[in-house]
Amino acid sequence: MTQRTTRAACAAVLAGAMTATACGGGHDITGASLSEMEPLTLRYADYTSASSAGPFQAFADEVEERSGGVVTFDQFWGGSLLKGADMAQGIRGGVADIGMFTPSYYPSEYPVTDWMTKLGSAVESEYPLGAMQAFGALSDFALNEPAVTEQFEDRGMKLLFTWTPASNYHLACKEPVTSLADAAGKRVRSGGAFNFTEIEAMGMVPVSLPTGEIYEGLQRGVIDCTVVSAKILVSLGIWEVAKHYVEVPLTGYTQFLVMNLDVWDSLPPDAQQAMWDALPTWHEEYLRQESLILEQRKFDEGPEHGVQFHTADDAMVTALRDHQQQVRASLASDAPPGIDDPAAVIDRYRATLTEWRERLGTAGYDEPAPESADPEETALDLAPFRTDMENEVFGPLRPGDDR
Repeated sequence: MTQRTTRAACAAVLAGAMTATACGGGHDITGASLSEMEPLTLRYADYTSASSAGPFQAFADEVEERSGGVVTFDQFWGGSLLKGADMAQGIRGGVADIGMFTPSYYPSEYPVTDWMTKLGSAVESEYPLGAMQAFGALSDFALNEPAVTEQFEDRGMKLLFTWTPASNYHLACKEPVTSLADAAGKRVRSGGAFNFTEIEAMGMVPVSLPTGEIYEGLQRGVIDCTVVSAKILVSLGIWEVAKHYVEVPLTGYTQFLVMNLDVWDSLPPDAQQAMWDALPTWHEEYLRQESLILEQRKFDEGPEHGVQFHTADDAMVTALRDHQQQVRASLASDAPPGIDDPAAVIDRYRATLTEWRERLGTAGYDEPAPESADPEETALDLAPFRTDMENEVFGPLRPGDDR
């Protein structure tokens, strides 16, 4: 029986208000509503550190409240249940119910999201506008683009939303690298092949290395630099072993929050709504805690750790920008089979970025970010951004009673 056939059978069982044990990824999900459900504990897996648990915890607390305590969560951090490269298979197989999918681990098995990552260099680079544009536009695009949602559904997963730690990645190096002459031959760790060619365009040598080995790789001289976001620099303590932060606009990558589709389909409608209505909280807290606050801490606390901040010179930036432009220009011809009209998809992607750029400008987010006296908080008012996410993205896709 295929996955689609299995899910169709599960839907038929649920329609009769019968038990959906085989349909729920090993869970015994019963009842046609939350009031009839037995308590359900879902498993969340994440390969990053438990220091990043705040956004998910806010979501989990809200789901528990909205569901009257019926739906709760167990959390597994630091790859204790599933590592990054095992996440997709583990979610599909029911080892975990929800997890963070990273396209760079699956370039061939999930070609649509790998291809989509290469569009990331079109996002604004200014802070905080770029991060907010990426958070808003990329979730908007992915959740409404059939090529993306069907890729996950065909493989047994429900896309919840996307997020990105940074609109652009930069370099953390053991010595200053601000010119093509400095860059020549430097070994640079990257999280995926999607920016290997960007590294090579600056004369550097890309190196594959798991996230957990970046610190030691720099410490032992296996690598000279690593591609970083503020999250990697701060949360992984990279600023202890790489004291030179070089601003150069490498393409950022998008993370996808996914759920086992059979489990999602097995939930009664009001349980789905309780989870869906809490997603804006998870999304907003990712923006606040994992992007904006860490970006702020990078500059506020970096000097205390001996970090020196540099800007790559014009020739180095131009070499990178020219390469990114060439990649974007060839995307339509390099599209994977799952995208029937790549030019139209690219146009929709660019249009969504433009819409969010305009929306954020109207809300005043194109002004410099206000400074905060509290390193654990941002002075930026995210209420207008959240309202737009609720109205423009999550609201129109809210699951209804008629499935």
